[in-house]
Amino acid sequence: MAEPGSSDPSSDPSWGKVVLDGCCLYVAGVPKDAEWQELKDHMRQAGEVEYCELLYSDWGQPRGIGFVRFKTEEDAQNAIATMNGTCMGGGKCLKVEPWTGRKPSANSPGKIMYQMWTVYNKKKQRNLDPEKAQLVERIKSFQRAATTQKETWYSFCGDVKDPARHEKAKLQEFVAMCNMP
Repeated sequence: MAEPGSSDPSSDPSWGKVVLDGCCLYVAGVPKDAEWQELKDHMRQAGEVEYCELLYSDWGQPRGIGFVRFKTEEDAQNAIATMNGTCMGGGKCLKVEPWTGRKPSANSPGKIMYQMWTVYNKKKQRNLDPEKAQLVERIKSFQRAATTQKETWYSFCGDVKDPARHEKAKLQEFVAMCNMP
């Protein structure tokens, strides 16, 4: 048993109990590539958000579900009324309802697995901005056209061969240097 006031969430007497204070909301339809901060920023249009957490499967995959706690019950009710049916991106609309389950664990096995894989893969799959995506595709096409062109890119880029891992300015510099159409 944890000492009172410790950072162990199990020391909170309400830990694991049903949240019925009206401030906690369930949000479904969250884009699977979204970060918790993006969900928090989106939901704060309805009021002051105290806490936000995304939920993960046991295998570390984002579930597209979040838990949002507002400062007041009025803010939470406003969020249900105004944010339900809004889109965060990815084409799906959010479903916003009162949270009626147990408090989600901030360190669930799924979240830990997700963080491990993100670190292991050195990046989280994210959508590039459209202009950078176009530059990346142009450079990849350039590389595929001839071995000498691939070697030109390799000598320019250094140790990081994947164009998507470079800044847009560096990609623009390469395109200009090679007079690519």
